Amino acid sequence: MGPKKGGENSKKAAGNARKADAARKKAERDALLAAEEASQPSKPKGKSNQPVKKSRGLDLSQLDDQPASRKGAALNASGIDNALDALSLTGKESSKIDRHPERRFKAAYAAYEARRMPEVEQENPGLRRQQRIELIKKEFDKSEENPFNQAHVSFDASKDEIAAVRDAERKKTEARLTK
Repeated sequence: MGPKKGGENSKKAAGNARKADAARKKAERDALLAAEEASQPSKPKGKSNQPVKKSRGLDLSQLDDQPASRKGAALNASGIDNALDALSLTGKESSKIDRHPERRFKAAYAAYEARRMPEVEQENPGLRRQQRIELIKKEFDKSEENPFNQAHVSFDASKDEIAAVRDAERKKTEARLTK
């Protein structure tokens, strides 16, 4: 059975009517949306949502409350330790001046020896235990973990001596972080 000749297919006509109705509704919706967008206040067109470019390091020049002698030099601190040192420069007092490093020496050495002993055993398997301990002791004498290698003053130091050591440490840190 073929299609009727001369007549219109009723199913086709109904489908076309549904398509025309859906197109009319879509056009109305688009017109309403355009009118609503036109009535809204416009967004600023000058700036786009581009990510802010991050610089490497830490620039603390805006935090300075020091004299203008340091204003020209920005501190470049990459890494956690350097960033913490740079932040400590902005504070008024530095608490890194130790009055009693001898009190912390024994505990610091014990922790260093416990951490380094397995590494030294792997590096030097032929050494006796006492030889390993001597090797670790020599390393600890030069290590930054040694309290005597950190900034310290005698327990009966005057305020002027403490201030001088504090200023020397500050200048040393500034020289290291300023490039």
